[in-house]
Amino acid sequence: MKTPFVQLRFSLETPSEKLNPYALFAIRQQFHAAFRRAAGCFHTTLTCTADIDCPCRYIFDQKLATDPAALRRYQKPPLPFAFKIPLLTEELSIGDEVVLTLVIVGEAIRHLDLFVDGVLSLFGPSGSFKNWQVISVEAVSVDKTLVAIPPNRGGGEFDSLPILSFDDFFSEASVSCSRLTVSFLTPLRLVHKGSPVRNLSFSTVAGALFRRISSLAYYYGREELPHDFKWLARQSQQVVCSRSDLNWVNHGGSLQGIEGRAEFSGALAEFIPFLHLGSILNIGKGAAYGMGSYSFSVD
Repeated sequence: MKTPFVQLRFSLETPSEKLNPYALFAIRQQFHAAFRRAAGCFHTTLTCTADIDCPCRYIFDQKLATDPAALRRYQKPPLPFAFKIPLLTEELSIGDEVVLTLVIVGEAIRHLDLFVDGVLSLFGPSGSFKNWQVISVEAVSVDKTLVAIPPNRGGGEFDSLPILSFDDFFSEASVSCSRLTVSFLTPLRLVHKGSPVRNLSFSTVAGALFRRISSLAYYYGREELPHDFKWLARQSQQVVCSRSDLNWVNHGGSLQGIEGRAEFSGALAEFIPFLHLGSILNIGKGAAYGMGSYSFSVD
């Protein structure tokens, strides 16, 4: 469980104009090009103009495993990052601060500077979000301490930033838990046999967590997780949904899926570390760009 990751916080100042609550989800259409500009391989076509060692190829090409057994287990690799994108509620006033979070996983960390430069280029006078301002950029430590990233850093400024790992979430003693509430903050899109999942069970959520976390570890952390996922899958089927106000929502375009809260009851202790890690990495379709974001509380 040594797969490393870095968690970054971009504090943003809201602009003066009235905004759609999902305005920042346009990052999904803008970030790839912003990263390529930072890497120096930008072209108006969708193909990278640099050689095979270009960072944008590593981050975005999603190359499949060459081992047939691994390909059956892990299928297509996810993108090695995950945005947490804030909703712009009516309560926000001009100049209020909102936080955009970006997690970078595994070997993708070596391109941390390009991720930071790519995000920063989207905000300010020449960016897609030109009326926004970046107040600060910080990295999050395991104890939640924030470490500032200077705006005019040199190449060595990243050396002292905190590196977290998947193991941080699984090394703690298990907590007894028989009931928890999951709140899906942005649309969760899961697909089963080619159709979107609209009736959500705990086993479906658990399966999505297992696939995402194990695939990120395999493709970008170069490790296979030691858990007995078949046994965990059987255990997850014993957890029941005791209360739900989940609904299918459509906020336009690809911003559709399941939102709301659900309460689950059963033997849940084994799943708490996966839920903690998943709350940072998101789950489901579009997880890299803020879809399937959730929080949870244990009763």
